[in-house]
Amino acid sequence: MSSLPAEVTGALHQLLVSLTSPDNQLRTQAEKSLNEEWVAGGRERQEMLLVGLAEQSVPEADHVSRVIDTISDAVLTQIKSILLQGFVSEQTGDVRHKISDAIAEIARPGPKAGEWPELLSALFQASKNPNAQVRESAFRIFAAVPDLIGEEYLDSVIPVFASGFGDESEHVRISTVSAFTSFFQALSKSTWRKLHPLLPNLLNVLTPLRAEYKSDELASVLESLIDLAGLAPKMFQPVFKTVLDFCIDVAKDKEMELNARLSALELATTFADEAPNMCKKEPTYADQMIVQCLAMMTEIGEDDEDGADWNNEDDVVNSEDQDESYTAAKQSLDRMALKLGGKVMLPPLFRWLPNLIGSEQWRERHAALMAISNVAEGCRDEMMVELDKILDMVIPCLNDGHVRVQWATCNALGQMSTDFSDYIQKNFATRILPALISKLGNSTPRVQAHAAAALVNFSECASKEILDPYLDNLLSGLLVLLQSPKRYVQEQVLTTIAIVADAAQNKFIKYYDTLIGLLFNVMKTDTGKEYRLLKAKSIECATLIALAVGKEKFAPQCQEMVHIFASIQETCTDPDDPCQSYLVHAWGRLCRVLGTDFLPYLPAVMPPLLEAAKHKPDLQLFEDEDDIENLDQQDGWEIIPIQGKYIGIHTSLLDEKSSAIELISVYANELGASFAPYVKGIVDEIIVPSLNFFYHDGVRYAAAQAVPHLLTCAQEAIGGKKQDPAVLELWVPMLKKMLEVLKIDSMPETLTGFYSSIYQSVELIGPGAIDGQDMLKLAEAINTTLQDYLERVKTRHSGDDGDYEDDDGYTEDVEEGDAESADEDLIGEINKVIHSMFKTSKQQFFPAFELLLPIISTFINSNIVDLRQWALCAVDDLIEFTGPDSWKYKDLFLSKLVEGLVDNDASIRQAAAYGIGVAAQHGGEQYTQTVVGTLETLFQVANVPDARSEDNINVTENVSSAIAKVLRTHGQLLGSENLDRALSEWIKTLPIVVDEEAAPYPYLFLSDLLEQNHPSVVSQVDKVFDSVAQAIVMASIQGKALERVVQVTKHYFSQLPQSKVMALFQSLPVESQAVVQEKFQ
Repeated sequence: MSSLPAEVTGALHQLLVSLTSPDNQLRTQAEKSLNEEWVAGGRERQEMLLVGLAEQSVPEADHVSRVIDTISDAVLTQIKSILLQGFVSEQTGDVRHKISDAIAEIARPGPKAGEWPELLSALFQASKNPNAQVRESAFRIFAAVPDLIGEEYLDSVIPVFASGFGDESEHVRISTVSAFTSFFQALSKSTWRKLHPLLPNLLNVLTPLRAEYKSDELASVLESLIDLAGLAPKMFQPVFKTVLDFCIDVAKDKEMELNARLSALELATTFADEAPNMCKKEPTYADQMIVQCLAMMTEIGEDDEDGADWNNEDDVVNSEDQDESYTAAKQSLDRMALKLGGKVMLPPLFRWLPNLIGSEQWRERHAALMAISNVAEGCRDEMMVELDKILDMVIPCLNDGHVRVQWATCNALGQMSTDFSDYIQKNFATRILPALISKLGNSTPRVQAHAAAALVNFSECASKEILDPYLDNLLSGLLVLLQSPKRYVQEQVLTTIAIVADAAQNKFIKYYDTLIGLLFNVMKTDTGKEYRLLKAKSIECATLIALAVGKEKFAPQCQEMVHIFASIQETCTDPDDPCQSYLVHAWGRLCRVLGTDFLPYLPAVMPPLLEAAKHKPDLQLFEDEDDIENLDQQDGWEIIPIQGKYIGIHTSLLDEKSSAIELISVYANELGASFAPYVKGIVDEIIVPSLNFFYHDGVRYAAAQAVPHLLTCAQEAIGGKKQDPAVLELWVPMLKKMLEVLKIDSMPETLTGFYSSIYQSVELIGPGAIDGQDMLKLAEAINTTLQDYLERVKTRHSGDDGDYEDDDGYTEDVEEGDAESADEDLIGEINKVIHSMFKTSKQQFFPAFELLLPIISTFINSNIVDLRQWALCAVDDLIEFTGPDSWKYKDLFLSKLVEGLVDNDASIRQAAAYGIGVAAQHGGEQYTQTVVGTLETLFQVANVPDARSEDNINVTENVSSAIAKVLRTHGQLLGSENLDRALSEWIKTLPIVVDEEAAPYPYLFLSDLLEQNHPSVVSQVDKVFDSVAQAIVMASIQGKALERVVQVTKHYFSQLPQSKVMALFQSLPVESQAVVQEKFQ
C-alpha cells in the first residue's frame, strides 16, 4: 500500500505510463510535467516524487514487470539522477529507506542492468558521507545488490568495508555486516582470500552489541555470520575458539532476548553441519555445546509445573515446539550427533545424563530422556553396544512421578525402536513391549497416546513372531483407549492398530471380527468437521487390516466396505477434507487384496485418482517478509528465494500428485491387461507431462517408475507380443521425454528411477525398443550422468586421513552416507541399461557405446574400486552379447580383465572372473590364448584358504564357473592328460550355491561329464553327489537346468551299488535329505 495520498499516487502512475507512451505529443507533455511540476515544484513536491518513484520501481507481488522498466533511456536516466540527488539530500528515515530500495531495485539485474555507471562511485562516496543515515543507506544498497561491485573493484571495496565495520554508528556497522555477507556470497571462491583480513573487524561488531544487550541487533549480525559459516566455515578456523566461546556466552545468558540466544546457538551448530572435522579438532566444542543444549532443553513448561496445562492441550502435534529454546537445543543435539558421531558426542553426554536422570527437577530428567532420543540416530553404532545399559536407565522412567517425564520416556523408547530397528526388536522386545503396553492404561491422555505412538515405531520393524505373544494385551489396551474422550488419543490408537495389523499379518485374524465392526461404525457415523481425521484414520486402519488378514477372511465384509467408501467419497467434497487423500490410498489397498475382483469398482475409483495425478503446481510470488514467515510456518509450502523475491510452492498438492501416480502403478501391476483401457490416457495426460515436472522430485520418480507397469498392461492386452506397434506408440513419447530429462536432471535418486524404467522397458519390449538416434541420445545422457558421478566420487576421495576436505580451504565435504548409497544405486541401474541394450541390440549398440569409451577408459584405469568395478561390468556385457565382435575394443579392457583376477578387492575379482568366463563362452578364437592363459590364476584364486568366506564366496563361485567355461570350450588345447587333471581340480572348486547366475553352466558341464563317465567324475563320486545336493537344497539351479542335472545325476547313481547310494544320502544333513529325495523320486 502506498504511503502517499491516492490522488498523488494516481497522478504519478499516470505520469510514468505517459512517459512510456508511443504518442510523441503525450510523451513530451509528460516529460514537461516531470520537470516543471515535480522536479522544480518545491521540496514537498520533490519528496512526493521521490517516494512515488521508489514505490513504482518495486513490483507488486502479483506483477512480474514494472512500469519503470518500459520508460525511455533518456527519461530513465533523469529519474536515476533524481533518485541519486534525493539519496544524498536531507530526508526522513522512511523516505531515505524507500529511495534506497528504489535504487537497489532499478540496479538489479534486468532489461537495463549495467546502465548506471555513476551509481557505484556515488555509493562509495556515500559510504564516507558525514551523515550516518546516508552511510547506512549506501551499505543497505550494497546488501540488496551485491553484484554492483564487480570483482575488478575488490581492492577498492575492502577499505570501504573496513571503515564500515569500525563506523561510530551502530546502524552503519550492522548494515556493513549485511552488505559484506551479500558481497561475499556473490564472489567466486578464488577471491575470498583477499577478504580474510576483514573477519576480525566484522567480529568486533559483535562485542558492543553483546555488552549493551542489544538483542535484535546482535541477532541480525549473528544471522549474517550463519550465512558466512554455511558458505565458508573453515574461513573461521583461526578464530573458531573465540567465536564458539562468544556463542556459548550469549546462548547461556537468560537476560539476553531469546532471538539472540537462538541465533548464537544456531551459528555454533552450523559449524558442526558444515565443518564437522574442524569441530572435532576443537577439544571444547562438543563439551560446551552439549552442556548448553542440555541447559536450554530444561527451559520448558515455565508456568506449568505439574504439566496440567500441557496435558489438557488438544493440539498435541505442535505443543512440544512451543518452547523455542528447548526445541532449538534438541534440534542442535540431533544435528551435532549426525555430523560428529558417537565417538565425539557420547563421552561428554553420558557424563551428564546419569545425574540428570536422577535429578529431583523434572525438567532435567525430561531433558536427559529427550537428549537420548535426539542423539540416537547419529550415535547408532556406539549406542547399540551399550543398549542394555541405556534401557536400564530409560525404562524405569515410565513410572516417573511427572507426566512429562513419562511422555519423554515413551518418546525415547519409540525413537530408539526406529534408530536401532531390527536389533532392538530381536533383542529387547521382552523389556520394551510390556513396558509400553502398561502405559496404555495410564491416567494421562498425552502419555497414553505417546505410548501408542511408540508402539507404532516398535511394530513397524518387528516380525509377526515377535509381536504374537503380546497381541492380546496390546489390542485389549488399544480397544479400551478407543473409548477415550480425547480425539487425538482415538486417532493415534487407530494408527497403532493399523501398523500392528500390518506387521502381524495373519496373526491378526483372531482380532479381525472385533475390530472391523468398530471401524465400520466410525466410518458410517455422520460427524462434524473436527472428526474428519478420525474417520480418515479409520479408513486407513480398516484397509491395512484387510491386507493383513487376506482376501478369504475379508471377503464377507468387502461389499459393505466398498459401499461405505463410496458414500464417504460422495460427501467429502471440501478440498481440505483428509478423507479424500486417505480414500485414494485405501482403494489401492483394496485392489491389492482383491486383485482382478476389484475391477467393478474402478469406474468409481479412477476419476478422483486421475484428478489428483493431474494436479498443476500452485505457485505464488511474495515480497512481504511477514507473508513469507507466515507461509513458512504452514505445512505443505516450500519457499524459494529468487533475486530478492520469494516463490511459494504448495508442496502438499504435489505430494498428493506423486502418491496418485504411485497408486496408478499399483493398479496397473495388480490388474494387468484389465487396466489397459486407461493406459493411453494416463500416458498422454499424466506420465509424459510428469516426467519433466521439476517442481517435485517425487512426481518425476513416480512417473518414471510407472512406465514399465503401464507398458506391461498394454503388452498383456495384446497377448504378450514383443515389439508390437501399439506398445511402441505408448513407449516412444515416454522414452524421448526421459532422454530429455536425463541430460539436465541432477538428482541421483530421480536419475536412478529413470534408468531403472528404461532398463525394465527395454527388457519388456525387446529388440527395436530404442532406435539408433535415441541410442545415441541415451549414451550422451549416460555420459553426462557418469561425468557428474565421477566428480562426486573424486570429492569423496580427495581428503587426507579420512577428512575428505575440499582443496579450496573453505569447506568440508559433509555428504551424508546415504548420498553415497544413492550413487551406488544409480550406477547399478546404468549398468543394467547397458546390459539390456547389448542384450537386445547387440552390435547395433556399438555407435552409442563408442560415445562412452572415454569415460569407461577413465573408470577402468582408476584406482577407485567402484569405478573399476562398474567399467568391468560394462565390458562383461559387451563381450557376452557381441561375442567375437567385442575384440575390436580389446585394447580398452583385456589387460585390466586379466589383472582384475588378482585385485585386492573381491568385487573386482568377481567381475573379472565373470568376464573371462563369457570371453571363453562367447568370445571366439581371438580370446582363446587369453582365457586359457588365465587357468593357473583362476585355480589359485579358487583355492585360497578363505575362498568360501562371506567376502570371497561370490568370487570363488564365479571363478569356478569361468574355469568350467574355459575347459569346456578350449580344454582340448591342454592335451588329454592335462585336461583330465584340470577337470579333476575343477570339480574340487564346487559347489556353487550362492550365485544363481554363475551356477547353471558349471552344473550342466558336470552333467555332460557324468554322462561320459569321465575319470574326473568317477574318481570323485562323493564330491560330485555332495555338490549337486547342495545346489538342489540351496536352489542355485532351477528350471530346465535343474531338470537336466537331476535326470543325469539320478541315472548315473542308479548304476552304483545301492549301499553306496544310501551312504551318500545319509551323509547329508537330515533337513537336506528330504529336499534331495523329493527331487530324485
